[in-house]
Amino acid sequence: MSVQTPKNANVKLLACLVDTDDTEDSDYRFLVDGQQVKYVITAPGAFRGAEDDPDRIFEPILLGQLLPHFPTGNWNQGHVAKDRRTGEVIFAKTEIVRHAGVQNLWHPVRLNELDFTQQVRLSQRVHVSAHPELNDGKPILVKLAVWPWEIAYMEVETTAYQLINGSGIGPKFFGHVTEGRDGRVVGFAVEWVEGARAAGLGDIESCKEALRRLHELGIRSGDINKHNFLVRDGHGVVLVDFETAKQDCPTEDLEDVMSALESSLADGGIKGRPDASRVLP
Repeated sequence: MSVQTPKNANVKLLACLVDTDDTEDSDYRFLVDGQQVKYVITAPGAFRGAEDDPDRIFEPILLGQLLPHFPTGNWNQGHVAKDRRTGEVIFAKTEIVRHAGVQNLWHPVRLNELDFTQQVRLSQRVHVSAHPELNDGKPILVKLAVWPWEIAYMEVETTAYQLINGSGIGPKFFGHVTEGRDGRVVGFAVEWVEGARAAGLGDIESCKEALRRLHELGIRSGDINKHNFLVRDGHGVVLVDFETAKQDCPTEDLEDVMSALESSLADGGIKGRPDASRVLP
């Protein structure tokens, strides 16, 4: 007696962006056969018609029960909807879409997204990972444009890292990250600032110095949240998160940012990233 292979057993859910009201399309990012990244758009009401149905983001049920079999063939974007005649959930269309990638490929190193061993997911876009050929196996921060419309943010941040490269202002840049082997560039890998903590008011002079060095390059960070000032005791402050950075800013704009730094460091909000001790293997 043969054992039937579970439906979509060769598919892994990478990310999802679900409309909780189920009145708009929902978006999914999948890895197929361990090597192909595919995007799937599901129409409103495709799955049971229930609003905020948790099964739509629960991988075993989503892949095993809700989604139809993934079609074979050469495609990277599929559209799922209910067949109007039968009510069956089907792949109504599959296609090849040439999604944009990061264009400023200033660094010589290209790294396949799939070669990283994920340790901790800080968000859908940011992972603390390891790579067999980088950093002696120590943790590395990988940041991705999970969805095609996020490429613009990656473009800005990639360029910011180019401008500060070798300055010590930000973490070390290891290379551009591709979507699969030889795929478009969707992100980058940088040093994980291990043992660092978010800055506080007591660190204001060190933070001003780091910000001053950034401003000397004509760059405005775009986000002076205290969690973007990482303090390594005895080693100064490292700046991170440049996806809303701006170049060639007027002096008065940079002065306004510097003036706002103290209140930003005093903010008691919890937004930020976990301690390094939580992400070690």
